[in-house]
Amino acid sequence: MALVAALSVLGLTVSLSLSRPTLGRIRIEPASAAVIGALATVGAGLLPWPALFSTLEFLSLPVLTIVSLMVITLVAEMAGFFRLLAWRIARAAKGDGIRLFAYLFFTGTITGTLFTNDAAVLIFTPMVYHLIEEIAEDSWKAANKVPYYFAVLYVANLVGAFIISNPINIIVSGWFGIGFAEYAVWMVIPAVVSMVATYYGMRIFFGRSIPKKCRKEPKSEVKTASSGFMITSGLVLLFTLVGFFAEGLTGIPAGYVAAAAAIALAVVHQILGRGSLVKVARGIGWDAIIFVVGIFVVVSGLRNAGFTGIIGNIIMKALGTGEQTATFATGFIAGGCSAFMNNHPVAGVMAMAIRDLSLTDISTRLLAFSALIGGDLGPKMLPIGSLAALMWFRILRNKGVEISYWQYIKLGVPVTLVAILLSILTLNLEYLIYLLFR
Repeated sequence: MALVAALSVLGLTVSLSLSRPTLGRIRIEPASAAVIGALATVGAGLLPWPALFSTLEFLSLPVLTIVSLMVITLVAEMAGFFRLLAWRIARAAKGDGIRLFAYLFFTGTITGTLFTNDAAVLIFTPMVYHLIEEIAEDSWKAANKVPYYFAVLYVANLVGAFIISNPINIIVSGWFGIGFAEYAVWMVIPAVVSMVATYYGMRIFFGRSIPKKCRKEPKSEVKTASSGFMITSGLVLLFTLVGFFAEGLTGIPAGYVAAAAAIALAVVHQILGRGSLVKVARGIGWDAIIFVVGIFVVVSGLRNAGFTGIIGNIIMKALGTGEQTATFATGFIAGGCSAFMNNHPVAGVMAMAIRDLSLTDISTRLLAFSALIGGDLGPKMLPIGSLAALMWFRILRNKGVEISYWQYIKLGVPVTLVAILLSILTLNLEYLIYLLFR
């Protein structure tokens, strides 16, 4: 009975997040849907109050990390960093539409890796929309612009090379005590594989829809902050990355490093008169934060109801035929469930299921990485798969651009399945090399 109630709460939460119904004058957004789900979880007794407080305590550091990264992203955006980057990409393409597509995708991938995927989509989508309007030739049709919009979205649904690349990476890594450097050692190469597989998948799918020619120069110039502030921001970001990688030596969690960098950038931004701290605080995606916290509470209720035990049993059966089989099973379960239920709750379910198994430390980590590969990539299959996709659809609709769900699915399913397969295969090869040299 408890399991049925927990699954019902999850179904309600995901349904409300996708449909966004209106009650009177109030529209239920993903954040409010997650709050409703969390309240229902606690109200139904699926998560006792002590367990709720423990869950919130665990989430404090991941949330600090996510908020700090959002602040860093906002300050960089206010300084004009992303606008300058987009316009430089347009000029570097030199009138070649296919080159522009490649540059946007790969540059966006790097940006999403460093600034988290949700933030990259939130900022890059309207920016690329305006850029395409600036460099589109008169002969372009609406279909010629769509590939560039997808190039921006798919930046959000690649294997995260770093912990900071995706909020679910931050939460799951914290759950297993995986440090920044350790995560990067295992996941950078699978991330590159997923990136290449996704890029060529999009190239094949869109084919001739990607125009061969575009304007060599945007119609208007881009304005940015002073070069001094741009350099200062760059140095802060550089030292932040160094701090992330040095976590194993310094013992300072990535969340505290990110918080220090965010405070430093925000203060410099305020001193130089480029904007107020209040504006920065208002710009933080609080709805995304609330969604992450609320959905994790719902998932904790699922765990108490025994759902994670079911997932764990499936993984254990796969382990009976070998660890490689288990990694593929874990990755595809996470990917498929992420597409249907959103990757945030699925990441929590998979993490809890894996942690409850009695496995060696390396086996536990291997399965956690497999689950993250599926969770990072899976949302490309269905529109409800990730918060980034929901934001992408909303931003484009506000701009008058309608992308059909069917087009999203036709592209997403084959590309995602191939990317998961190749990425987990790469992870298994890394594991074999690890066994040879340990």
